[in-house]
Amino acid sequence: MHFFLDFLFSRHKEKKKAARYDPIELIATGGMSEVWKARDTETGGICALKYLEAESVELRHKFQKIFTADEGQIALEMDHPNVVHTFDYGADDDKYYIVMEFIDGPSLTQLIVQRDDRVTGDNRFDVLLQAGRGLTYIHSKGLIHRDFCPKNILYDSDGTAKIIDFGLSIPAASRPRKLVDMSGTASYMAPEQIRRQNLDARTDIYAFGVSAFEILTGERPFPTTSNREKKLQYHLNVDPKHVRELDESLPEALDDVVAKCIEKDPDSRYDSMTQVMRDIQRAIRGL
Repeated sequence: MHFFLDFLFSRHKEKKKAARYDPIELIATGGMSEVWKARDTETGGICALKYLEAESVELRHKFQKIFTADEGQIALEMDHPNVVHTFDYGADDDKYYIVMEFIDGPSLTQLIVQRDDRVTGDNRFDVLLQAGRGLTYIHSKGLIHRDFCPKNILYDSDGTAKIIDFGLSIPAASRPRKLVDMSGTASYMAPEQIRRQNLDARTDIYAFGVSAFEILTGERPFPTTSNREKKLQYHLNVDPKHVRELDESLPEALDDVVAKCIEKDPDSRYDSMTQVMRDIQRAIRGL
């Protein structure tokens, strides 16, 4: 999101400052960003304040050409129970910031690693459906997430799964090959993303399929390694496992859905998350 935020801010005569938001506690860092638990001094409410370091001027200018101010409005207007709500954005000196709903709960990755009751047994189907509904909504707004994975799904105290981190989101219609970088989480990255080719909703569908495999089985469909390059090569050259290899209690229909999501050729995948959700719901009803 920070690529088009720079353009959005440049459209305003005066850049908004983050002084309204009082940082309380640093809760996450990574790459060129940091996330704080913060207090809105005007309302007294608690929020998540994400700071993004400025990219190179050259790269920002390239991205300015493909984004419009309408995209910022889309982010602010997104309203779905399974998508974190964005409240505000602005610029503060050499950093950009985005203000989001604060979720006081673990990530889906943490729950999977802990084999928490919320992601085992029949509960895993509920989490899978929630995550799928959120991603379907994101696509319906003309965006692709580009970093969909369990670590970017938070689980709040009410049992609601919420997709977070739109730092890599871009309009689905704007995919110039030369400007697409290979940002993302290696364990969930589609082959075309690794090759820096054009991306569309099917790229997120691939990541959803890998995430679904992990939600359903507690493991990923490729060999375990901490080596990023090996992870990328697995996506390009190694056939994934099937969910029923790890859990024979899962229906074949659900196995088929996940397998189709993580086909290496985008043309062999589902065309839309709407189709994915239709078949997942049918498979779960079959249980």
